[in-house]
Amino acid sequence: MTDAYDDEDGNRPRTLTNGQVIRFMAGHWMAEPKRFALIAALMLASTACDLSIPWATRALIDAVATPTSPTDTAWIAWASLSALYLAFYCLRSFMFRMSNGYYSRIMARMVTQAFARVQAFSADWHASNFAGATVRRVSRAMWGYDSASDALLWMLTPTLIVLSGLAISIGLKWPAAGVFVAVLVVAFAIFNVLVSTHFIRPANLASTALDSQLGANLADAIGGNPVVKGFGAEAREEKRFSDHVAIWRTAQNKTWDRFNTVGWGQNFFLVILQAGLTGQLVHAWSRGEATPGDVAFGITSFIVMAGYMRNFSEITRMLQKGLDDMVDVAAYMRTPPQLADRPDAAPFRGELGEVVFDRVTFGYENAARPLYRDFTLVVAPGERVALVGPTGRASRPSSSCCRGSTTCRAAAS
Repeated sequence: MTDAYDDEDGNRPRTLTNGQVIRFMAGHWMAEPKRFALIAALMLASTACDLSIPWATRALIDAVATPTSPTDTAWIAWASLSALYLAFYCLRSFMFRMSNGYYSRIMARMVTQAFARVQAFSADWHASNFAGATVRRVSRAMWGYDSASDALLWMLTPTLIVLSGLAISIGLKWPAAGVFVAVLVVAFAIFNVLVSTHFIRPANLASTALDSQLGANLADAIGGNPVVKGFGAEAREEKRFSDHVAIWRTAQNKTWDRFNTVGWGQNFFLVILQAGLTGQLVHAWSRGEATPGDVAFGITSFIVMAGYMRNFSEITRMLQKGLDDMVDVAAYMRTPPQLADRPDAAPFRGELGEVVFDRVTFGYENAARPLYRDFTLVVAPGERVALVGPTGRASRPSSSCCRGSTTCRAAAS
């Protein structure tokens, strides 16, 4: 079997940016605006509960640390903290339950529309794009949506809300600490955007392209297995496939290593946040400017922020990989159908016209020479003509030229 494919993913230009792929994904979200709004409202409500937990913790610690505080005050603070946790988990669970059917409908619509669009491409396009790789791109896109949508809606958005909200909350009480947290959060966000775009994405695109080639090689090998058996070439095919797997493994390891490297940088930000925030609050307490509840508020705020920031590496990985998995189908959907009828096209009536081949030349895009050259044939209305010949002698492309699904070059008038 051949080692060369017309649609080598590594050589195909990646014409869509992350923003364009996100807009493609958002178009599917907005296909059901009411359901999307309900799920987003549940997400925002659960995030608000999480954002309020440090304040409830502060109230509870102050209540139990003050000897003169009434017992009822402590129990009210305890009940408030417990209610926030209960509301957070209930809202999150209901949000994910509502998302299940919403996601499955979007994924089904995405793969169905992609299949219809691929079917509308010309026979030339299909001849120049290996079917196994196309199948892999289409099927991979719907799972890419699942990962990217989860990362963007249910992970990244709450993370940004919580980090921003807690920075503002801290700044209202201790301006210097608030500025410190805000600067660190902004630097953290900029760091992740830059490394995701310029450091992770190139390696991820390369490993994704090799994943498509791996599927194409596997489909080619299995589809051509009878021929391979006929020549007793199983060992050669296994060696060829093993070589492609080794190339993919090297590229995939490089991608994972880059994610791990970014994780080290993110953990560095966490250490600075922990030491700086809690240190400032302990200093304020030592000067009598902060209560034990204030210190507990700072510690709880850090724990909440660290939980979101610690997941940022996984969020970045999921989002970038999901977007890269969708990029091919997003590009398909931006490509106009190549076989669409004109709006004013009349119904076909075969008895009214004839079929004329006037010195037609046809060959596949990457073929060394045409399948036939200066082919001439006239089929009168109602006439039946059988075009026969050995397999591979271009009998099928001639019918494709008649239907218009293949582009043929006729002689100049």
